[in-house]
Amino acid sequence: MHKVLVLKDSGTHRFACLALYRALLRQCGASTAEAPWLGESKPLIQQNFRKFRKLQSPSQTANALKAGYEALDLLFSAHTNQSDAHRITSLIAQAMSQREKFAALQNRSRPVPTSPKPLTPRQARKAESIRFQEETSQRHPNATSILNRPRPLGDKKRKVPVLVNARGLPFLRYKKPQPRNVSSVIRTKLERRWAWIERRDMLKLDLVFAQDEEDWDNLTNTKTEEHPTWTEHCKTALRDVNTQISQFDNNAKNLAEKMWAIVLAEKALAEEEETIQRQPTQ
Repeated sequence: MHKVLVLKDSGTHRFACLALYRALLRQCGASTAEAPWLGESKPLIQQNFRKFRKLQSPSQTANALKAGYEALDLLFSAHTNQSDAHRITSLIAQAMSQREKFAALQNRSRPVPTSPKPLTPRQARKAESIRFQEETSQRHPNATSILNRPRPLGDKKRKVPVLVNARGLPFLRYKKPQPRNVSSVIRTKLERRWAWIERRDMLKLDLVFAQDEEDWDNLTNTKTEEHPTWTEHCKTALRDVNTQISQFDNNAKNLAEKMWAIVLAEKALAEEEETIQRQPTQ
């Protein structure tokens, strides 16, 4: 069988095409007033080489190379032969005309852009919620602690916050929707507390098995005086995790008391400011 020649893998073919390409570009040097077609020929040559660089058909490749060598001869003789220069000018004009016709055809076949459909109220609310969540994903660098309240508001109307209980974790809600970074902090703390609870339940089960091990040692008289015993490890770990849960709950309780004091102070200031605004000015 004859060996199939893949043109793109042939070094000889690649060298011949690149040599022809460089020779054509050299002939299209800097254009002058007497030969403006030189500057117009270069982009056409580059465009056609990019267009036909992936040809694999032997007949098409041969025709393309033949046209390239004819163009090289034409460019070479156009410097001294005025008729060849006019021929190049006419060929460039034909190519430009075909390009404009093709562009016009593409524009006619392109669908007419329509104005975007207005969002429904539900879609608008959803888009606004997504935008707000993206803007509040990170804590503001100039944000102060929630406990540094109440603060002076000047002429603005004071809004009393609401103390919210999120599964045992308190926080103050001044407005809705809730910022994304606040939700992230609450979720992280609650997941940490739940992990401690799961560990506590697992340790309680381990304590039962540890007690069985000690009972077995007593029955078989294999108990040693080494410390700690089977159950001491579990009891120590259980005591530590209970301490963590207790500290978490106590901190949440203290935080709730401080936040409730803020709610009462904000409410008192709101009533006082409202009274002042109602007084007639002299």
